[in-house]
Amino acid sequence: MKFKLKERDKNLIIILIGVAIPLAIYFFVFTRYNEQRETIEAENQTLSQEVAYLQELMDNKEHYLAETDRMNMEMEEIKAQFPSELHPEDQIYYAYNTETKYDVLASNMDMPLSEIVSVAQPVTQEPEQPEVVDDGTETVEGEAVDVEDTTPVTSAAATIALYKAPITFEFAITYASAKDWIREILSDRENKKSITDLSLNYDEQTGNISGSMVVNMFSLTGTDRTYEAPNIPGIGVGTDDLFKSSGTLNVGREDNSFDSNAEDGKTADNDEAEDKQQ
Repeated sequence: MKFKLKERDKNLIIILIGVAIPLAIYFFVFTRYNEQRETIEAENQTLSQEVAYLQELMDNKEHYLAETDRMNMEMEEIKAQFPSELHPEDQIYYAYNTETKYDVLASNMDMPLSEIVSVAQPVTQEPEQPEVVDDGTETVEGEAVDVEDTTPVTSAAATIALYKAPITFEFAITYASAKDWIREILSDRENKKSITDLSLNYDEQTGNISGSMVVNMFSLTGTDRTYEAPNIPGIGVGTDDLFKSSGTLNVGREDNSFDSNAEDGKTADNDEAEDKQQ
């Protein structure tokens, strides 16, 4: 049995095929093209923002360089205000200078151990963990880098540490000297200090001021500054002869003791023997 299509059915099939082909082209070609176009437009928008940001940085390059130099100079000035180390002799020498310079009599002084000062650290964003591929490289946002190049970098700020050495003074002082002492502590730009606690009381019998004060001395490690020991006048260092020993070598006895007159006695015996021979 043969199946024959009427002329009207053939024309209908041809029309359907003619409609299906443009629809297939639209869905499989034009739609994909639109998706790619939208993706490219989004990427172009992101790149345009990055280009605008980089252009802004380039336009302000001289300003940023000048500000960087200024802040570096300020950091060096700040670091220069702190010694690299603090030892008990530095604290004692400071107390000695204070009594001499400001006419203060310290009846008691307490020097606990130095302690590290906690400072605010900048918040750093953890880097994105890259995906490791089989060729021994890592891929970060489409870029391949060597695995060996992922060594963490330690910033200079991480090597610098601030230490505080508090000194508690109990003292008697005049009112004018108290003001001068406090003013000197707050204005010192070579060896930075601060005052934590201060208590002053007027003594009606003497007319002086009695009180207590905690003076914090600071040191900054990790800088290029070297430690300079205090040069205290009037205190000698070293000695020519630590044990005050004799200038001649003494002769040992049988009991392993030493007789400083053994050499003289030996000389006298020799003289006596010569006289008998004569």
